[in-house]
Amino acid sequence: MVEQKSDKKTEQERPEAEAPAKQLSVEELTDLLKRTQANFENYRKQSQTYLEDIKKMAARDILLQVLPVLDNFELALKAVSPDQANTEFVRGVTLIHAQLLQLLQHNNVVPLETIGKNFDPYYHEALMRVPSGSPANKIIEEFQKGFTMHGKVLRHAKVKVSAGINADSDQKDDHHKINEKMKNKNEKTIGGQ
Repeated sequence: MVEQKSDKKTEQERPEAEAPAKQLSVEELTDLLKRTQANFENYRKQSQTYLEDIKKMAARDILLQVLPVLDNFELALKAVSPDQANTEFVRGVTLIHAQLLQLLQHNNVVPLETIGKNFDPYYHEALMRVPSGSPANKIIEEFQKGFTMHGKVLRHAKVKVSAGINADSDQKDDHHKINEKMKNKNEKTIGGQ
């Protein structure tokens, strides 16, 4: 009798275990396949974009380390006197400088044009603001070149910016007004005592 009970339990469990799987139609399978294929294609494109971004960031870090070397080559070439310009050493330094510029160009690194341009804090870093004959916010001197890479700022240009034509007289007027106020305040304080 005990055996019959165990047979009944297994017979009751079997129908649940052997329940027929849901049959998908050809259209449903085709749709599922297309969605899976599209998801895989999107994943592949995202992975490729991610790898390209990593390569650009690695190149960016290396190029940021090369820029000070380029600056030093330019300073060295500016210090060359006219009588030394045709020596082999200076020609060698000039060739190395040209190779560095070519390396930057190959990696889509472009120097920023600054002199005579309007100051833009996105591209420029103002180290000084001085009165001059130029209109206000015009760049009048470049201390360090700035560069962009793939259209994004790699290094900001360090510049001197014009405060405008009347900036010097405005500053004198401001100092004069402050001195007058202080003088009037002192007279009132002394006269009021």
